[in-house]
Amino acid sequence: MFKDEVLNSFLQNNSLSALTEAVSMLMGCPVIIVDEAFHIAASFAANGSDYEEYRTAISHSELSFAASAAISERAETAENGAFSFGINNKNYRVLILGSGKVMIGYMICIFNLSDSPVCTDEELMFAGALISKQLCLERRQIASNSAEEILISLLNGEFSDKEHFCLQAQTTYLSHFHPERFAVVDLCNYDGRELADDFLRKELESGFHGSHPFVYKDRIILFIHKDHDINLLRNTAKNEGLGIVLSEQLESIFELKKMYKIVSAVLDYLLLRGRTGFLETEDKYSLIISLNKLAEDGICTNEITALSEYDRKNSGELIKTLYTYLCCHRSLNETCERLYTHRNTVLYRIRKIKEDFGLDLDAPEKHLKYLLSAAVILAKNGETEMFVTD
Repeated sequence: MFKDEVLNSFLQNNSLSALTEAVSMLMGCPVIIVDEAFHIAASFAANGSDYEEYRTAISHSELSFAASAAISERAETAENGAFSFGINNKNYRVLILGSGKVMIGYMICIFNLSDSPVCTDEELMFAGALISKQLCLERRQIASNSAEEILISLLNGEFSDKEHFCLQAQTTYLSHFHPERFAVVDLCNYDGRELADDFLRKELESGFHGSHPFVYKDRIILFIHKDHDINLLRNTAKNEGLGIVLSEQLESIFELKKMYKIVSAVLDYLLLRGRTGFLETEDKYSLIISLNKLAEDGICTNEITALSEYDRKNSGELIKTLYTYLCCHRSLNETCERLYTHRNTVLYRIRKIKEDFGLDLDAPEKHLKYLLSAAVILAKNGETEMFVTD
């Protein structure tokens, strides 16, 4: 009887609110459906309610902190996705709601401690399964569920894990979308910047079928497939005065957030140096970005910092000489060739580095520390030509 009534409500009403009401009436107690953040998605109190906990939750549109904390703690060890506990002379019977392996919320039934259960655990699980399905359906309808909005949510860090992202994306083209890479387009120098959301996106979509361009923080992101003509994208960048950076291979759409930060950092780096109308690849400049990050973290040793200060005051090249010397495995001839500098000059610099600044270049275990610190200083000073890979 219980299962039939719940199933009929599910089939006839197609509404979470109606389904929650039916379950509440059958159980004779207040029922609250909350999402994973304990925001109320639906609720109903059979025969009215003198339950203070229920009234407070409804007025605030979310569960109390005490109830939320108790549910979170017990949910981690719950068997079969169901558990009970008491608060303020009320018994909370809770069922974890899920879609696949993803937890999407809870069904909470509130009883007086003296009340006897009116349904079996099996019947409760049956009701929970239908409520899970309806909650999932309505979340897809209510939430901003276009692919573009999902991608923006992903970039904004609104998905706690890949499973939640896939759950939202499964009704869009994103569920079976496997681009090779993506490109980030800066619009600072674009003449029609105010029309970028319309004209430029349509132009990019026309030239690169299936690229699904969208605007994010005054930049356009578009997806690149193997059959796309990169030279066409390069020409677009040059003709329109756009700055464009291509990502490395995109293993899955969920990686977009992490990879976007790197690509965007490369784009910022190039724009700060006055570049316009260009198409570059992320990997070509990734080392520079990493070195700049290390510079921010203050990784340089005191000896290398002293070398840098000497170079700054005396227009010297001790840092560059040290870096090149170590890169060449301390080969004097190769160092001279790379620096286009006379042997005696390089010898003088190496001697000065050792004697005046105390660097022990004969200790192999210190070479990596020296090399990394020198690279960080060079990147910070904008001497990046030796880090750019062709």
